Amino acid sequence: MALTVNTSDDLYGQEQPGRGAQQSESLTSRQKTAEEEVKESRAARERERLQWEEEERQRKIEEREKAEQERLEAERRGLYAELEGMDYDLLSLIEYPTDHEIFAAKRARTLWFVALGSALFLFLASLLSLTSPWVGGIAGGIAFVLWLTHGAGMMSYFPSLNRYPALVTQRKKLKRELIEYIRNIEGRLGYIHRIYPLVEYNPRLGARRFKRLALMSREHTLLANLRTLQDTKTYYEFMVEALKGYQELLQKEKEDAFVESMDFNPDQLEENAQEHEAAEQQADTSKSSESKKPEAPDPSLFTPKE
Repeated sequence: MALTVNTSDDLYGQEQPGRGAQQSESLTSRQKTAEEEVKESRAARERERLQWEEEERQRKIEEREKAEQERLEAERRGLYAELEGMDYDLLSLIEYPTDHEIFAAKRARTLWFVALGSALFLFLASLLSLTSPWVGGIAGGIAFVLWLTHGAGMMSYFPSLNRYPALVTQRKKLKRELIEYIRNIEGRLGYIHRIYPLVEYNPRLGARRFKRLALMSREHTLLANLRTLQDTKTYYEFMVEALKGYQELLQKEKEDAFVESMDFNPDQLEENAQEHEAAEQQADTSKSSESKKPEAPDPSLFTPKE
C-alpha cells in the first residue's frame, strides 16, 4: 500500500509542471493574441486617420479649385463688362483721313505753290522789263492775294490750301492715340486672350486672324505687330465680335432665368419642341412624296373602244 501511494504522489508531482507549462503557453498565446488585436486596431485607426486626412486634403483642394474658378469667372465677367465701355470710334479710326483725301489735299497745296511761284516770277520779270507792266501788275496782285491766304490768317476761307498738313497731323495724332489706348487696354496681362472664351457665344471669333491676335495678346507681342491699318482694323473687328458674344451671353442668361422661373420642366419643353419639328419635317416629306406621284390618266380623255 505504501508503494502505491508513493507512485500516485510521484505522478501528481510530474503532472503539475506539465499543467503549468500549458497554462503559461495559453497565457502567452492570449497575450500575443491581445497584442495582435491591439496592433490591428491601431493599424485600423491609423488607416482611418490617413483616409480622413486624404479626404480632408481632397476636400480642401476641391474648395481651393472652386474658389479659384469663381475668382476667374468673376474676373472674366468684369473683363466682359469692359467691352461695353470701349471707345469704338477711336478703335475704328472713323475720323482717320483716307489716302484719297491726303492725295487731294497735297495736290491742292502743290497747285497753290505753283500758282504763287508763277505769279511771283511774272511780277519780278515785269520789274526787270522782261514782260509788259500790265502782266506784272496782274501777277503781283495774284501773288499778293495768294500770300494773304497763307500768311494773314485767311486760311479758313480756303480750306483746301492748308488741309494737307492738317490731315497729316490728324493721322499722326490718331495713330498715337490708338496705340496708347490699345496699350492701356492690354495692360501687363493682356486683354484679348482673356476674353477669348466668348467664342462659345459668337463662332465668328474662331476665325484664324482672331486666333492669331489672341495668341499675340497672350505672348505680349500684340503692340509690336500692330503695324498697318489692316492690323488695327482686325483688332477693332475682334472687339466688335466680342461685344456681340457678350450680348449673346447676357441674352442667354436672361432666357435661362426666365425658363427656370416657370412651372414647367425646360427639358420636357425642349423635347416637345424637337418632337414638333420632327413631326413637321415628316409631314413635309410625305407631302413632297405625294406630289411626286404620277397622276392617274383621266378616262374621259380617251374615246371608248368599239
